[in-house]
Amino acid sequence: MEIYKPNQSIGKLPTQEEVMEDFYKKFSETAEQGVKRISLKQLRELKEKGITTENFLDYLCQKQGVLLHGSINEISDDRLKSGRRMIFASNKSAIAIMRSLYSNINVNLEYPYFFDKDNPLVLKVHTPPDGKFISKENGYVYIVNSEGFQNEPKGSWQFLKRVDEVELCMAVETEKADFKYPVEFYDDLDSDEE
Repeated sequence: MEIYKPNQSIGKLPTQEEVMEDFYKKFSETAEQGVKRISLKQLRELKEKGITTENFLDYLCQKQGVLLHGSINEISDDRLKSGRRMIFASNKSAIAIMRSLYSNINVNLEYPYFFDKDNPLVLKVHTPPDGKFISKENGYVYIVNSEGFQNEPKGSWQFLKRVDEVELCMAVETEKADFKYPVEFYDDLDSDEE
């Protein structure tokens, strides 16, 4: 009779990186045409293993060489378009998640180009005196190929490509709970109505 020894390896558990890689492959390698979409329901598989949406998106930037664009709007086709010939993206998922939940329409969203553990990310929402701003419970982070994007300012999270549109690779649905940073509100934005 064989006796089990506590140090004996029964089978190695996959690392978080391996779990994220498998999850990404499951969606990126499907035969489905168009932009691959990952819903909140599908993300639950990662969250149940202790992997946040932020962890997953940061992993994609670091390991897949992609960039992220957050929007409160769902894009129905396969292109991210700009009427100003400027497409903005980020290599930091916290920024993309924040932009997927908070709109800059009629307000000023203030957040740093550079942040780390010593200088944490804080979103400051400057609103008109009425305090109105647009925020969604759910948004979207769009994944784009980083080719042709320039890092401006250098070393920051911001990347810019001067084109009318870029092709989307994937869309990841977000929710308010995915943005784990402080949000402060100020009703100090000058109103144009005078």
